[in-house]
Amino acid sequence: MFVKFLTTVTRIAEFIAATILGAIFITFLLQIFARYAPKIAWLAPVDSLQSWMQSLVPIGWTINLISLLWVWLIFFGCSFIVRDRDHVIFDVFLNAVTPRVRRLFALATAVLLIVVMIYAFGPTYDAIFESRLMQLKKIQTLSLPITGERIPIKWLFAPILLFMVATILRYGETVYRLIRGKGGGMNSHTSTGTISKDNGGLS
Repeated sequence: MFVKFLTTVTRIAEFIAATILGAIFITFLLQIFARYAPKIAWLAPVDSLQSWMQSLVPIGWTINLISLLWVWLIFFGCSFIVRDRDHVIFDVFLNAVTPRVRRLFALATAVLLIVVMIYAFGPTYDAIFESRLMQLKKIQTLSLPITGERIPIKWLFAPILLFMVATILRYGETVYRLIRGKGGGMNSHTSTGTISKDNGGLS
């Protein structure tokens, strides 16, 4: 049931990531159209459409929106979609050792990541949400849909905290599985992997 739950969460995360990527693409097309429409307005078959295209000016907020969505897409994807085995790793020494040593390497790496993320979470949160500069500095071209207030720059960096929490939980599960002897690889997603009888690791 736990694996089924994780699969559902992954599918939802993939849908959200795809939606963000689609929004980035549409915004990019809008930016290109607004920039070059006046130059190709003469191709329009209707005079009113031609006049409208000639009146368009480059849109300033598209670049900032794309940047904001791109940062969110990267950290959101790394938090919920990208698996350990999707990363490029150099495993020459890892494959040269025994499964038991490989398991110890994985355990040490997971514990180290958890400790670093927990240690850095407090200062990172303070730097993003408790900093007066982050609150006062706004993304001048973007505003909230309901209030109309300019979006604070802190929301550009907010997904870093999401990534840190996801990393702590992910590698916390890794430590749990390794202690129980259910994993040993360092290049697999521990939530959905299967135990390999050949090398004692996840694949």
